[in-house]
Amino acid sequence: MGVLTNLAKLTTMGFDNLATMNVGAQLAQAQATMDGLIAQNQLRTEAAGPGGAGSALVAATATVTQLASTGVMVNDGVQVALGLLVLLPAGVPVPVTTTTVVPMALLPQVQPGATVGVLLDLR
Repeated sequence: MGVLTNLAKLTTMGFDNLATMNVGAQLAQAQATMDGLIAQNQLRTEAAGPGGAGSALVAATATVTQLASTGVMVNDGVQVALGLLVLLPAGVPVPVTTTTVVPMALLPQVQPGATVGVLLDLR
């Protein structure tokens, strides 16, 4: 009987919250937040994007040397620590470590020995 009593209490609480909820105000606040984030992203892209005034991004290739799970799951992906050997445009190999989220379906493509395209921020 305890489960049914708790279910009844939760149902009553849910209906009470629904009756006092101002959905229009919450949607307006969410829209304002999204508009602000979009504006920030556009400014950042214009300032630091390829060909922009503050651009320092350089395309390069990297070979995966290490792959380790961090134990963190994000949506449908796993966060991994990658060891990369990045070949700079001048031909100089540079070891780099980074953490990124890889979708589970693409995990086989970033195994050690795989070659991936990267963008380097040289600032």
